[in-house]
Amino acid sequence: MKKKSLVIISALMLIICFTQCKNNDEELLHNIVLYNQPLPTIQKYIQGKWKLEYAYGGLMTHKYIDTQNSYMALSRNNHITMGNDSYGVVVDTTIVWKREKIINNEYTYLLSYCWSGYLWPEYLIVYQIKNDTLIVKDYGDDGYDYYYTKY
Repeated sequence: MKKKSLVIISALMLIICFTQCKNNDEELLHNIVLYNQPLPTIQKYIQGKWKLEYAYGGLMTHKYIDTQNSYMALSRNNHITMGNDSYGVVVDTTIVWKREKIINNEYTYLLSYCWSGYLWPEYLIVYQIKNDTLIVKDYGDDGYDYYYTKY
């Protein structure tokens, strides 16, 4: 009888332990400002596949709703892949992180990459994750803010 009770109690404790453990993805999908974080923190939170929902901003400030299933995949080893249904993969390269001074004497790490068809590197500010949305901003005047959700 004691063995049976011990087995049942052990099994219940294991079940409770495994149901209380957090999934790594659940842990990462919450509100966090990223632009003022150390580089390893930024990299940890942004790795994965992200679907572009919309972009907002530009010279005449407007909202662009993505209808081409645009995506961005960021890997732990500093690799970026971007594309959509119309053009396929348009960026498949290494990320170069550059520490740069931004507004109010604050510094951030810019996510930069080069891609064929464009002469200069692209620079993005990894701004924050708000609820399930990654917000990335163009580094420059009159740029866009890009809103991605993880998939």
